[in-house]
Amino acid sequence: MIGALVLSLCGSILFSWLQLPLGAMFGAIVFLMVAGKAGLRLSLPAPTLTFVQLVLGIGVGVMVPSDLSAVNFPPLMLLGLVACMIGQVTISYLWLHKREQWSKTDSLLGSVPGAMAAVLVLNEAQQKPSGKVVFTHTVRLITLVILSGVIAADNQPVAFSFFTGQESYWLLAVAAVAWGSGVLLEKIGTPAPYMVTGMLTAIAVGSMMPAASLAIPPGLVFIATSALGALIGIRLVDVSGGEFITHMRSGVIATALSLGVTLLFAFVFSQVLAQSFVVLLMSWVPGSIEAMTVAAIYLGLEPALIMLNHITRMVILHSLPLAVKPFLRPGREVRRSEG
Repeated sequence: MIGALVLSLCGSILFSWLQLPLGAMFGAIVFLMVAGKAGLRLSLPAPTLTFVQLVLGIGVGVMVPSDLSAVNFPPLMLLGLVACMIGQVTISYLWLHKREQWSKTDSLLGSVPGAMAAVLVLNEAQQKPSGKVVFTHTVRLITLVILSGVIAADNQPVAFSFFTGQESYWLLAVAAVAWGSGVLLEKIGTPAPYMVTGMLTAIAVGSMMPAASLAIPPGLVFIATSALGALIGIRLVDVSGGEFITHMRSGVIATALSLGVTLLFAFVFSQVLAQSFVVLLMSWVPGSIEAMTVAAIYLGLEPALIMLNHITRMVILHSLPLAVKPFLRPGREVRRSEG
């Protein structure tokens, strides 16, 4: 377990030293994928994702000003988010079902914009879980990580230091409270619970105790980003060559169609809301909260607003298992192409 983390950190350090976009993430992904394909048995400690969520959530929270009204989330933006999600699902579903001849259930699961955990719950409820659904979501994840790296490529690199010198011990208290609250939220099925509690706890402490001067060490964000890359890299190791060839076309086209819808809605609503096109794009792109938050933090693209959009999207999508799972009892799914 520890070996995988050390290997991912080595890749992150190398790629960052080479000044590659989001090198901390990409380095870990590449190193673990290569190691996995070389036959090494890789695994990560169970708390890795919790650590990533806590660090990124607190990292966003400390950036939010004490005046919360500064984070503007108008009702029209929520309308745009929901409309964009409907468009993403519709166009991907039509392609997978009509052109790729996937079953209705697989097409629907493959077209859901993100929320891989929710999709896996539904996928596993079928009599024969579909491997191509998981692969499609993996392709989407890779594409969006690359997209965030391309966007970050225009950002001017800043001098890196492990500590800023402004950190205080209050950060440990924030982490403890966020972790305890996150455990409770996780038990009731809240999506990305530790990111939510990390952000809210940091915001609350920052608002009530401005003298605490909360600041998160850049080195901690670097480690969390590397750990996120490790989680992605290990997930991709299990994709076989045959699956890669068979389902790559479907996954790429479905992802491209979904991104096309996102670009259209982000452009239209950027004009209506007088908001940055890039901010809306990063807010509504069907990627993971962690990956998009990392890009937002590195670019300074209103990470609190972007994270709020993604949390709202994840809350909607994570309600799907409760609503749809009863209709996916074993044996209910009829003919479908093998995955």
